[in-house]
Amino acid sequence: MMSSKSLLWFAAALLCANGLPAAHAQTPKKLHIGAVISISGGASSLGTKEANAVKLLQEQYASSAADRPYELEITVMDDASDPTRAVNAVRNLIQRDQVDAVVCCTATPASMAVVPVVQEAQVPTISLALATSIIEPADERQYVFKTAITDRLMMEHVVKDMLARGYQRAAFLGLNDSYGDGGWEEFQRAAGNSGLEIVASERFSRDDTSFVPQSLRIKQHRPDAVYVHAIPPSAALMQDALSRVGFKGQVYQSGGSANQAFIDVGKSAVAGTIVPVGPIQTYTQLPGDNPLLPVLDEFVQAYDAQYGKNKADQYAGYSWDAVRMIVAAYEGLDDAQAAAASGSDERRQALRQAIEALQEYKGVSGVFNFTPQDHLGLDDRAIYLTRVEDGRFQLIGE
Repeated sequence: MMSSKSLLWFAAALLCANGLPAAHAQTPKKLHIGAVISISGGASSLGTKEANAVKLLQEQYASSAADRPYELEITVMDDASDPTRAVNAVRNLIQRDQVDAVVCCTATPASMAVVPVVQEAQVPTISLALATSIIEPADERQYVFKTAITDRLMMEHVVKDMLARGYQRAAFLGLNDSYGDGGWEEFQRAAGNSGLEIVASERFSRDDTSFVPQSLRIKQHRPDAVYVHAIPPSAALMQDALSRVGFKGQVYQSGGSANQAFIDVGKSAVAGTIVPVGPIQTYTQLPGDNPLLPVLDEFVQAYDAQYGKNKADQYAGYSWDAVRMIVAAYEGLDDAQAAAASGSDERRQALRQAIEALQEYKGVSGVFNFTPQDHLGLDDRAIYLTRVEDGRFQLIGE
C-alpha cells in the first residue's frame, strides 16, 4: 500500500554538490504536484494501477534528481473511492500543502465533486476519470483537464460498430451515479444521431449484489445488443447476470472495463464482449509505424519491470500521462515563471496556460492537442475496439 507521505528531493543540496553558487542553492526552484487516487474502495481496481504508476514515476524522478535544476515533490493521497474524501484531500493539498497542480480523481463522481474546489482556487487539475462532463463546458472548467478517453468518444465508436454489425435495437445498463448519468446522456446522443433505437434502460449501484432483476427486464425487450456503462466488479457481475438469464445478444462494455480486473471477475461470462480501449491495451497489436509505440514501449517496460509482466494498462497510463504532462508544462515555462514561488497564484496560472498549450504531446493514452475549447485533446488515435478472447483484449480489425 502506498504511503500518503510525499517523496521529497532536495535540489538545493544537489546544486551545491554540483558546485553551483550558494545563492542558487538557498532558493531552489520547486514543482509540487498533489495526487488524489482511489487506492482503496470501490474504484480501487482502477486506482491501484494509477497509484502504482505515480509511485514508479516518483522513484524515477528521485533517481534523476541531480539532472534537474529544480526540486520536485509529489504528494499522494487516497480518497477511498469517496467523493467527500476526495474533496477534503484536494482542499488539503491546495491550502495546506500549497501544491502547484493536482491529479484527481480515479472515478467520475469524485472528479465532478472536486471541480468547484479547483475552479475556485484556480489550481490546474488533471482528472483520470472518463466522463465528458468533467471538462465541459470548457469555459466553466478552465482549470480542469483530463487524460482518460471520454465516454462521448467511446460511445461514438460503440454505436457505429453496432450499426455496422446490423444491430438496430439496443439497451443500456449503467451505474446509478454521475458516471452512469454521463454514459446514459452520451449513449442517447450517439444513438439519436445515428438512428439506433434504444428499447430499454436500467440502472444499478456499485454496491449491488444482485443484477438479475435488471437483466430480466432488459431481456424482455429483446434488444440486439446491450451496452453496459460501469466499472469492475459490478460491470462483470452485471454481464454474468445477463448470461444467466439467457441473453444471447452482443454485449458491449465501456472503457471503464478495459482492465484485467474485468476479465478476472467475469471469466467465461465476459468472453466475446466488445470493449473500447486505449492504445496501451493493444499496443503489441499496433502497426510498427504507429507514432505512439516508442512512448508505449518505454512505459510498458518500466511498469512491467516493477510490477510484473502484462500488468501495464490504460488506467496506469492515465496517471503516468497526467504527472508527466505537468512536469513537461513546468519545464516549458520561462525563467521568471519557473522561479515563481511554489503554490503561488503566478505559478498556478502559468502552469494552467502551459498545459493548455500542449500540442502533439505523445502520451500513453494518445496524442494530446489541448485548446481553450478542448481540455481532453484526444482524437481517434486514442481509441480502439477490442473483443475479449482467451483472457485478453484482442484488437478488432477495421
